[in-house]
Amino acid sequence: MLIDEIRRFFQSLTSNKQVVELAVEIQQGLEKGNTAITASSSKELLLDELISEDGNSGYIVQTDELAGFRRFYNSEVNIKQDFTLADIIEIDQHKLNQAIKEACHTLNINIPSQEQLSQDKQWLATINFLQHRRYLVSGGPGTGKTTTVVRMLLLYGSLYPDYSIALAAPTGKAANRMMQSINSLLPSNYQHKAQTLHRLLGYNHQKNSLKYNIENTLPYDLVIIDESSMLDTTMANALINALKSKAQLLLIGDKNQLPAVEAGHVFADLCKISKENSIELDKNYRFDTESKIAQLCDCLIKQDSINFNKVNNYNNPKSQQEKYNQLKQWYEGVGNDTAVLLSPIKQGKNSVEELNKMAMQILYKNNKLNEKMPIIVQHNDYTLGIFNGDIGTLNYTSEGWQVPFQISGETKFIKLDAIKQWQVAHAITIHKSQGSEYDHVLVALPDDLELEILTNQLLYTAISRAKKSITIWSSKKIIEKIINTNATRMTFLN
Repeated sequence: MLIDEIRRFFQSLTSNKQVVELAVEIQQGLEKGNTAITASSSKELLLDELISEDGNSGYIVQTDELAGFRRFYNSEVNIKQDFTLADIIEIDQHKLNQAIKEACHTLNINIPSQEQLSQDKQWLATINFLQHRRYLVSGGPGTGKTTTVVRMLLLYGSLYPDYSIALAAPTGKAANRMMQSINSLLPSNYQHKAQTLHRLLGYNHQKNSLKYNIENTLPYDLVIIDESSMLDTTMANALINALKSKAQLLLIGDKNQLPAVEAGHVFADLCKISKENSIELDKNYRFDTESKIAQLCDCLIKQDSINFNKVNNYNNPKSQQEKYNQLKQWYEGVGNDTAVLLSPIKQGKNSVEELNKMAMQILYKNNKLNEKMPIIVQHNDYTLGIFNGDIGTLNYTSEGWQVPFQISGETKFIKLDAIKQWQVAHAITIHKSQGSEYDHVLVALPDDLELEILTNQLLYTAISRAKKSITIWSSKKIIEKIINTNATRMTFLN
């Protein structure tokens, strides 16, 4: 639909068929998440007033090798300059040493030696963050991102007691998890609230505008964003524009996870180009070296199919009865731990729909609403304050079925009848699982080699949701295809 609109729009502006087709190709790329496409520079095309080389005019930017819409080009140039040209912050060494001592006392840990400060990546990240206006921390599950952020917060609070801090994440689910994990390590008198990025920027859905922008900046001195791999180009640029001139920005995430739903690959791209003000945490504190979860994630990062096949116990039930029996056995092993079924597709074989139906038959013996049944919201409701991807569990009260949701750190009960679009959430898509963790995860993959969504980053995201166990339903040929298929995106940043 948008492609047709783009074609008609450019046809109304020019009779040059090359320009129109270039615009259509750019839009096709955008719909796959690319903010740029490969396009050799053409002197003939550059003579058209709709195209420029520098983004100062027209609708399309064409460089020597890339072409894209001007808005995305300018946004990514702005993001790149903001991170690569950010200034260094001078810190008084005596005050820093004192802040480190206070933080260690609060956390009841040993004061690090100078050698630890320069070699331990968690401490190295903490000190480097304080010295940079922009900083990125990437790390897989269990590498200590939360521990590192807690140290950063304590040191920053000690050095700048009067400065204000904002914590946010792209989704409500991720913001709640960020708040819970950070606050669990902090003393009761130093708790933080986290919110969605949209809420932080003051998004008005009726006007489709942001309260905070380049002309009306955020009041905070430090902004910390978790799950930054979910940041698309438009939102990342809006965030940067909304920061006041001397504000610090810290992006935390896992560069190996799925890229944003919308166009762009901001966090992974920035990790590549911001060498001086980024760090990758690679020591695992949650899993030992024999952990299946850690080994499979490592194999995906290294694209090592040989060792992946050695570690993974291949299981690919075909019939409904086989799936039912195996799923029932899986649930019996889960006990009272948290668990989720994941699939990349909504309908069909090994889909969210199929898994949810089987889960309900196994867990409730019926297809009715049941106490503690998880549900997922499938639309944004700004009046209720719940958003696409938010998950709650059913509670039956005297007023009927209600669902408690964690909203900005508080539990809010919402009547099920008031939620316009929802579905049972024993199974959810892998995309919707981002920002969540579960003790046990079962991933069911469709047996379709043509599916473009089956990528290395997709499976990595699914496996890295698990804390205790991972089960994968898949054929070997699908796994081979996934391991060797990267969810690469073409952007002006990379």
